[in-house]
Amino acid sequence: MAVLNGSLPLLGGLTVRFPRPSDDDFLMGLFMDARPWLAKAHHDRDFIRTLYEQQYGARRMGQESRYPEHLDFVIEKTGQPVGRIVMDLGRYDWRVSEVEIHRLARGKGIGTDLLRSFQGTAAQMRIPITLSVAEVDTRVHWFYFRLGFDLLAKTSPSLELIWLPPGHPGIQHLPPQILPAQMQQGGAS
Repeated sequence: MAVLNGSLPLLGGLTVRFPRPSDDDFLMGLFMDARPWLAKAHHDRDFIRTLYEQQYGARRMGQESRYPEHLDFVIEKTGQPVGRIVMDLGRYDWRVSEVEIHRLARGKGIGTDLLRSFQGTAAQMRIPITLSVAEVDTRVHWFYFRLGFDLLAKTSPSLELIWLPPGHPGIQHLPPQILPAQMQQGGAS
């Protein structure tokens, strides 16, 4: 089995690599930046930092429990960390469980180049890409729909989205392992 020791080049001058201990502060900062409402929970800065650290740890444990085969990558542009992506490269689909782009790097095509890179490889392998997004975050819906993702199911409070590679026979031919529970039982939303 090949091991990724360096970085993997992607479109737009992006690379992905496994996190290093030196990335801990960057990754915590991404987590905190994506959840500003937690900072309003209390006026004590030490309390807030502890709250973020607890939430960060809980999220990591949840990901490892739900996606034990996940890969966690730091996204870099010209050698500088600009985000992270967490994916499970499964047999039937590639599941994106999280994408975070640093606030100063947003709006520069990084997310688009990142997903298009993975779509290109998944297309060669004829593997769908799945993910879920919050029902209320319409800005994110637009981003994924623009990249060719379609609604697979509404699983409140989330939407399950899917991207099928060109030539894929369609949703009706998906293995039950990648379908939301209500679709596995024959009910579609």
